[in-house]
Amino acid sequence: MKLFSGDPRLVCELAFRPLALVFLSVLGAKALDNGLARTPTMGWLHWERFMCNLDCQEEPDSCISEQLFMQMAELMASDGWKDAGYEYLCIDDCWMAPERDSKGRLQADPQRFPSGIKHLANYVHSKGLKLGIYADVGNKTCAGFPGSFGYYDIDAQTFADWGIDLLKFDGCHCDSVTSLADGYKYMSLALNRTGRSIVYSCEWPLYMRPFHKLVIGNFGLSWDQQVTQMALWAIMAAPLLMSNDLRQISSQAKALLQNEDVIAINQDPLGKQGYCFRKEDNIEVWEKPLSNLAWAVAVRNLQEIGGPRSYTIQVSSLGHGIACNPGCIITQLLPVKEQLGFYEWTLTLKTRINPSGTVLLRLDYV
Repeated sequence: MKLFSGDPRLVCELAFRPLALVFLSVLGAKALDNGLARTPTMGWLHWERFMCNLDCQEEPDSCISEQLFMQMAELMASDGWKDAGYEYLCIDDCWMAPERDSKGRLQADPQRFPSGIKHLANYVHSKGLKLGIYADVGNKTCAGFPGSFGYYDIDAQTFADWGIDLLKFDGCHCDSVTSLADGYKYMSLALNRTGRSIVYSCEWPLYMRPFHKLVIGNFGLSWDQQVTQMALWAIMAAPLLMSNDLRQISSQAKALLQNEDVIAINQDPLGKQGYCFRKEDNIEVWEKPLSNLAWAVAVRNLQEIGGPRSYTIQVSSLGHGIACNPGCIITQLLPVKEQLGFYEWTLTLKTRINPSGTVLLRLDYV
């Protein structure tokens, strides 16, 4: 999850540093009314876990190949991921051959994708999933494969012909911000001209701001940091593309990523993004309006050392003062689900948050 905004409510001093569910939310952006991405996109992306591993001889199970994506598609369909809402299986960088074909079209590496991308798309579609692919606005991709500069129309049509459902468009090897902006706009138009419905994942803001990544079900995060990542993903109404090995994911991480209550907050049809409305003494409080007058609230402990911390907040301050006026039912969803009961508007709510952890709450108006 890569989140960028000029809205100061969302910039709670490195609020995004330990997060990163590997995708993009362009805040305030206009979009076509074409039925795509009505709720935040969910799926799986190879980059954070498998990066640009091209050595299929030594590491056949983790190199970027059609075998890897077919295995992940099978697991997404059979192991509860598709049913939980993870719909897109996305190829990142390093799928291409080093050169375009004789007609100027991108082509998959023939050794690692011997059946071609169209065949892979058909397989993914047969599992009830959608296929995403990667390209770059500049002369080369970030890993040095052919970029789309000068080939926007050709590449857009190629993707449409293959049956691609999502394009992640990166921003490496572009000589100026103007070229970057113009390239992203042109590819948007080129995709629309194909007549195929393709979700457009624009990496543009990533190059305007530094970021750090860790991701759930992968290496490098404590359990509390994984809970924080999932809770703030839900609050921010951001797209979620996992990047992990679904063949080896722990049962704990799987349960977190498939938590239907948390996913419901992210996918809420009201479509409002949450915001950080309070920060004090290394505690952040986030809130997000939901449909049916409900609210989600996340209380985050920014400290990474020490023990669990207690934090008390006036119920009357939540949801612009109306979430629990005159009362509401409060349910803790993370780190564990617990019914906290009925709270009147005049009461206080006390939470206890682990270091680098988050408590996620749902407030239902009564």
